[in-house]
Amino acid sequence: MVNSFFQQGLPVFQAFKGLSLTGRCILCDAIGQPGLDICQGCEAELPGLGPHCRHCALPLPSLDQTLCGQCQLMPPPFERTVASYLYQYPVAELIGGFKYNRHLSYGKVLTLAGLNRFVSAYNHDLPDIITPIPLHWRRRLKRGFNQSEHIAGYLSKGLGIPLLTLLKRSQFTPPQQQLDAQQRRQNLKGAFEATQVLEGQCVAVVDDVMTTGATATEVTKQLLDAGAGEVHIWVLARTP
Repeated sequence: MVNSFFQQGLPVFQAFKGLSLTGRCILCDAIGQPGLDICQGCEAELPGLGPHCRHCALPLPSLDQTLCGQCQLMPPPFERTVASYLYQYPVAELIGGFKYNRHLSYGKVLTLAGLNRFVSAYNHDLPDIITPIPLHWRRRLKRGFNQSEHIAGYLSKGLGIPLLTLLKRSQFTPPQQQLDAQQRRQNLKGAFEATQVLEGQCVAVVDDVMTTGATATEVTKQLLDAGAGEVHIWVLARTP
């Protein structure tokens, strides 16, 4: 598909301007921007990713290096990762407040402020479908919402890409936060299932943060087995 933003040359966030009254900045309480509750100064200071691995988005020391050591030795099954921010202050605190304390405005601000970063990562067509990382029903019931669905919804609307539920969480697993990379991979084996057959489409899988890539790897395998042509991972932030 050819996204309309490439055809018209419009800034992505323009699609959201004027949709809501101007609020207060979630970081400094100054007047925010129309439709976006963060002031221009605070938005400009959000930590961008900088040089990174083209496969897994791991931060790298210079633009001369395009792949991290791990991806050179063992390329992941997903084609690429796009991340708006580096996972550090204040992005890490905003994502934590969004995910665990239901400050939904934090997730909205980070997603909308980062929309142009997703477009600028491509010099050709954007993915055909957006799909969120699913939560197991027990965790969703406890948390009250799925943060990845909120992020995916804003991206779908802002970029004009269909949002479909292509995955389900078939197993309840312990939280990933306290596990190392090998434990994370083992923890997620068999945890996801594809929900429909795909026909060569490029799928963007949306999550809040990428750490080791264990979740991304597991869901990518399921989508490729279901017929996806390529899988891209889209996240708000990448850990160092």
